[in-house]
Amino acid sequence: MSNIFSKLTSLADWQLVKISGEDNHSYLQGQVTIDINKLTEQRALFGAHCDAKGKMWSNLLIFQRGQDIYYIVRKSVVERQIAELKKYAVFANLTIEIVNDLNIVGIPPEAISGQPALESIISPLAVNNCVTVDNITYIKLPLPQMRFIMVTPNALPDDLQPCDDWVKLDLEAGYAIIDAPNIESLLPQACNLQHFDAISFDKGCYCGQEMVARAEYRGANNRGLYLLSGKSATLPKIGDKLEYEIDGNWRESGQVLAAVKLNQDNAIYVQVVLANGIDINTQFRVKDQPDSQLTFN
Repeated sequence: MSNIFSKLTSLADWQLVKISGEDNHSYLQGQVTIDINKLTEQRALFGAHCDAKGKMWSNLLIFQRGQDIYYIVRKSVVERQIAELKKYAVFANLTIEIVNDLNIVGIPPEAISGQPALESIISPLAVNNCVTVDNITYIKLPLPQMRFIMVTPNALPDDLQPCDDWVKLDLEAGYAIIDAPNIESLLPQACNLQHFDAISFDKGCYCGQEMVARAEYRGANNRGLYLLSGKSATLPKIGDKLEYEIDGNWRESGQVLAAVKLNQDNAIYVQVVLANGIDINTQFRVKDQPDSQLTFN
């Protein structure tokens, strides 16, 4: 693999899960926000898995290999999320399990340029976003630039770029990062999942559907996902609040989903859920870090 691709990025903070068995489609249809009937081997879907109150256990990237359904989820939430997904599976003919015989790795934009080996992959992905070639699945992510997730039975090289490089791309793309401190706390719309076709409002019942629909049609959600950037000697912790300036005073606000530090001048990116309508020129800072400076990216 290292002879074909360079600058591959580690996805060690994510976990691959498989749902196999003849009831996998019908069962998952009643559990996640997306219409699983639209899932094919050529079409991967974003979705979310919610509790009965519509609050997310996790967001998911769902795809299909043969008759099996797979999804990618953050490793910090996977055990809790699988336990909840299995709760209603007693009478279904399926198996839900962590995958150990496949690896996932990121192919960032800079690794794509000038790679003839990718031409046969990119061509069918002009219309679709998923393809499996020689038992390797490629999932296209269009934002912030075209990149791929590769699912492969092959061993991964030792010289992978760090996970934070992929997190930064996800933050720029607006893909929510749901880690353990934030489970069961956010409606899908608070993480802008509706903008990625990750919520179906006409497929029928699923866990949390009533509250998710109410947020859409009755304005029950007044929060959204935002990206802040700036400088701070210390990263905010996942689940923490930030502080923002209003009339010369600092107030707590928001819910931090993810933060990465770049290798330059203490520069950081922070993904945060905030109340909608905050002025674009608002100044933020990391709580208890008066020297930090953050603004809307």
